[in-house]
Amino acid sequence: MVATRRSLIRTALAAPLAVPGLAAAQGTWPDRPLRLVVPFPPGGASDLLGRLMAEQLTTRLGQPVVVENRGGAGGKVAAEYVAKQPGDGYTLMLGTQPTQIFNKYLYANPGYDPDRDFTPLTTVAAVAYVLVVTPRLPVRDVNELIAYARANPGKINYGSSGTGGGMHLATHLFAERAGGDMVHVPYRGAAPAVTALVQGEVQLMVDLVPNSLALVRDGQLRALAVGLPEPTPLLPGVPTFRSFGITDFDVPSWFIMVAAGKIPAPIADRLREACVASVNDPAFAARLEAVSARPMPISGPELGSFLADQSTRWEQIIRSANVHLD
Repeated sequence: MVATRRSLIRTALAAPLAVPGLAAAQGTWPDRPLRLVVPFPPGGASDLLGRLMAEQLTTRLGQPVVVENRGGAGGKVAAEYVAKQPGDGYTLMLGTQPTQIFNKYLYANPGYDPDRDFTPLTTVAAVAYVLVVTPRLPVRDVNELIAYARANPGKINYGSSGTGGGMHLATHLFAERAGGDMVHVPYRGAAPAVTALVQGEVQLMVDLVPNSLALVRDGQLRALAVGLPEPTPLLPGVPTFRSFGITDFDVPSWFIMVAAGKIPAPIADRLREACVASVNDPAFAARLEAVSARPMPISGPELGSFLADQSTRWEQIIRSANVHLD
């Protein structure tokens, strides 16, 4: 029997509507591979963390999670790209402090809004900072360094991986607390900055532990303090900033899983559950030790509070450093 126009309309009206997130609620999401964008080139700590998370999520979601490296502009290139992707849960990003916090204060127009364009899932890991100096500098601890800096204003240069990055802002924060007039010398990445410190081109740096650990152990750099509540066995004998009366310097570099767009609640819940389970996996924690990192699982309402606190704190530091990028 040939269907009439009226019967076709009745059939269409009776069919279920395509409601965003319905497929996820029915258990059919994901039905194809996912992408995990890492905002730095292959080979670094961010890349390793991204690949560890991709392995975990592939197992937990039942679909391949493919890592896609998009480096450039301290993560800005990747963040702008991810912000333009559909909010369907298939595009994820390993966010960093620059992508989620710094860039919105460093740039007049960063090209994306981290609060509007992403769905935060959970923090993943934290990597501690350590204050390192060239052994040529005649100081043995933080108190001696502060005294030397105050007695020699403008004569201490500190290096960083680039203007507006975590190393720059963390060292600026220390310089403020020390009360010394120090000169910032930016480099194109952490590796050349550390090399410059070893060679004595600059005298100090607040660096990520993985970047300097081997050089400290070899005696090519001297570690004076670590930015953790308690000393770390990775750097035996190195005290905390707190032990020198600098009580607000527990400022680790952290990483966070976000999804492109404001994704439907059922998909967000499934992704969040998989991400949190991954971060809490003992095998994941053991592999983080390879980059001197530690698991940092913060999700739900606590994650919103954490990001708000971080935003307030780093905005103050960036304003104090008077850093603006084009």
